[in-house]
Amino acid sequence: MLSPLEEIKNKLDIVEVIGQYVKLEKAGSNYKALCPFHKEKTPSFFVSPSRQIWHCFGCGAGGDIFTFIMKIENVDFPEAVRILAEKAGIKLTYESPEIRSQKQKLIEIHQKATSFFHQNLLRNSEALDYLHKRGLTKDVIEEFELGYAPDEWRATVNFLVRNNFTPEEILASGLAISKKDIPATGNKLRKIKYEIRDIYDRFRARIIFPIRNNRGKIVAFTGRIFQGSSPLKTIRDIERVGKYINSPQTLIFDKSKILFGYYKSRLQLSKTPPIVVEGPMDFLAGWQAGLRSIVATCGTALTPYHISILKRFNQEIILGFDMDEAGLRAAERAINLALSKGLQVKILMLPEGKDLADYLLSPESRSDIKELVSKAKPIMEFYWERAIKLGDSDSLEGKKKISAYFLPKIKKLPNALDRAFWSEKLSHYLKIETSIIEDELNKIEVNSKKVVTDANEGLIETNIPTQSREIVLQERILAICSHNLEFVDQLEKYKEYFSSEYQQIIQILQGIKDISELSYKSLQKSGLAEEIRKKINLIVLRGDYELDLLDKYEVDWRKELESNLQELKRIAIKKQLNILSDKIKKAEEEKQKDKLKQLLKEFNNLSKKLIS
Repeated sequence: MLSPLEEIKNKLDIVEVIGQYVKLEKAGSNYKALCPFHKEKTPSFFVSPSRQIWHCFGCGAGGDIFTFIMKIENVDFPEAVRILAEKAGIKLTYESPEIRSQKQKLIEIHQKATSFFHQNLLRNSEALDYLHKRGLTKDVIEEFELGYAPDEWRATVNFLVRNNFTPEEILASGLAISKKDIPATGNKLRKIKYEIRDIYDRFRARIIFPIRNNRGKIVAFTGRIFQGSSPLKTIRDIERVGKYINSPQTLIFDKSKILFGYYKSRLQLSKTPPIVVEGPMDFLAGWQAGLRSIVATCGTALTPYHISILKRFNQEIILGFDMDEAGLRAAERAINLALSKGLQVKILMLPEGKDLADYLLSPESRSDIKELVSKAKPIMEFYWERAIKLGDSDSLEGKKKISAYFLPKIKKLPNALDRAFWSEKLSHYLKIETSIIEDELNKIEVNSKKVVTDANEGLIETNIPTQSREIVLQERILAICSHNLEFVDQLEKYKEYFSSEYQQIIQILQGIKDISELSYKSLQKSGLAEEIRKKINLIVLRGDYELDLLDKYEVDWRKELESNLQELKRIAIKKQLNILSDKIKKAEEEKQKDKLKQLLKEFNNLSKKLIS
């Protein structure tokens, strides 16, 4: 019986799966594309349908459909399996039946509630008029299934109960609040019996914005207060309860890990720097204006987990927050966090006091928004312009004000070159020696507390280790030879310069007569260890890539191969010479004459090999 992973692989074709995210073009028996994981101009991303693997020969990323989904969707392995199982129509059984049932029930409740809210909105002309005045079209309202929660204590609860959901399940979804002391939301359903009279609607008299997870499932809501022509019945103090409220944390929702609109924009985030805005209205206004690489926070500041998601796609983010004094203070932590993670941060320069939704109300602004995004200001330039407005650079008081504001910004830059650049710029502007600026910088204490990071932040390894030149050469040589078996026997005289792993592959290549013996099916039947089979699959795919590249630039592969072999020989011999040099030095120190004589002889012989 096949395992669920084998069944998924058998049912899904890697080309179809990857083709949903990347534009693939035929390259012989394979497919190639520009790598979605790093910027490049020449395609080095190859997909092999026969071997069901992918590999980028530019950045080194590679694997099967599971690793691709993990990287492109920025999820862990179990979540990648769930995504692919859903595509393949396979039911997974590794999650406990109780938890799986609870999650599914919460998803169903949210979908049913979404329909309820949406129908209420369509019947409420005042709420619809409000959204239209805020610039949202009928198409966007439908696309994102916006809704309205009635100004009643139990409208949503009663609807859900009529649809066969229990009060306990409704509480666990976060759509209701308990009148009892013990909460019913969190990591599992509470073993407490509730009557309908014990609970009431969380969302009342509010425009509703459904929040989707990265699989497109609705898992939570954001609600904005809406008061029409009638006085509110269930909310007396709007300031106390808040203009916006969000679903609480539940079994299926954690606001620190979800970005509003991510499901819609995720395929664009690697193409243009993501614009991060506050709240659903700014997102929807931007989306409607044609901004497709855009996400919004859901009732929280930008978190380490959010940063890790965005960094996975792009090394730059654009903050579209309200950048007045209050907005900037709220954004400071996000900016510092992003800078500490090596991201470049830019600011979308909106008129002061306006958020993106307000700005995009005018037709002129909507037509100019993409140009405005292209002119987003790097964060340090933004800080600099603010700094020099704080005082007169010719007065001592002005110099102090400017320095007090700008020096801490310099101090937090992780790159020494950036710090040096801005220190010198400040020095010239204030007409103060650079050494004095550096002294003042040294006096500034950076908060020594470690930035709090999410426990799941490091699930995906984003820093791909660089292969040594020696490994690259060995793989490249074997890759070309795997497609030109007549040259394999000539590797014998260079065999000693290959590592033991690759010597084993040379031996395998010497024992075959046709490249068909390296096909995926043939290797599966070969009895070779799985790691060796994987390595050969990758080497054969690399051969397709290398020969495609050599043909493109009209390079003779034989000359290229000979050149690579000679380079590998030089690297291997130099490494051995370095080891011998250390041994010779030690023998001299210990005055071991016989050993020294032998080592010098070996050194001379190796040196001759180097120039032969």
